[in-house]
Amino acid sequence: MTLAVKHFLKLLLPLVLFSCSANIELSVFQGEAYGTTWQVKFYETETKVNKDYLLKTIQQELKRIDSIFSLYDENSTISKVNSGAWPSWTFYPGQEDYEKLSDISKRIKEKSNGTFEVYFDGKWDFNSIAKGYAVDKVSEILRLNNLQNFMVEIGGEIRFEGKKLDSSWKFAVINPTLEKKLYGEFFVPESLSVATSGNYRNPGHIINPINKVAVESDLLSVSVIDILSTAKADAWATALYASENDWLKKANNEKIAAFFIYKDTNDIKSISSEKWLELIN
Repeated sequence: MTLAVKHFLKLLLPLVLFSCSANIELSVFQGEAYGTTWQVKFYETETKVNKDYLLKTIQQELKRIDSIFSLYDENSTISKVNSGAWPSWTFYPGQEDYEKLSDISKRIKEKSNGTFEVYFDGKWDFNSIAKGYAVDKVSEILRLNNLQNFMVEIGGEIRFEGKKLDSSWKFAVINPTLEKKLYGEFFVPESLSVATSGNYRNPGHIINPINKVAVESDLLSVSVIDILSTAKADAWATALYASENDWLKKANNEKIAAFFIYKDTNDIKSISSEKWLELIN
């Protein structure tokens, strides 16, 4: 099994990618992981890479991360830690990754006033951040192979770097109430990560860690941008969604770039945080 929680499998986070033609060939890798799909797109402008080796390296890294954070694999690192098979003082596979996500999660929990949590009833669960982290690790592999213009996407969590030759990368947010209909379309002005969270396809699956109750609000989806980290964008999207009616205020207070789609009586509306408006025109 994969690290994706079953109730996330139906929530393929609502971002759609666009591509355009160019003289330089666009290379595309894709596959399945974590109960969803993944894809990598890149341009070789100056550096030529061994594509077979690169693809194999990416696939190995996706499997390695799954072997650390999967809750459905009894032999994964997180399962061993949760069962007490590996005491906290013991060195174990993926410990550096585990500690890094623990640190990021702790800081976002503090800044969000508790609406983000990865430790429930004595068990670790990194599903709300691990997909974004996997995007970051794959991006790291591409950079190590001297690639500067690429996109990495896993289940809707995305990292953009560089450009699409002479143009910018572009993404769109899907209308939460209409399958496969676009709500908004945005150009990517610089390298950044974007992640989306919502309850509309699987109501009740996002829990407010403070009261341990499923989130009920008029918020349909929240997309978050982070310049450096897809893991942080992933975590903040969940934290803001779980903030009940406090999401816009919290995003502005913490200077989070967020785009919200919400229900207002019988209308579907959207609003952006101040930081989003600074980054995305």
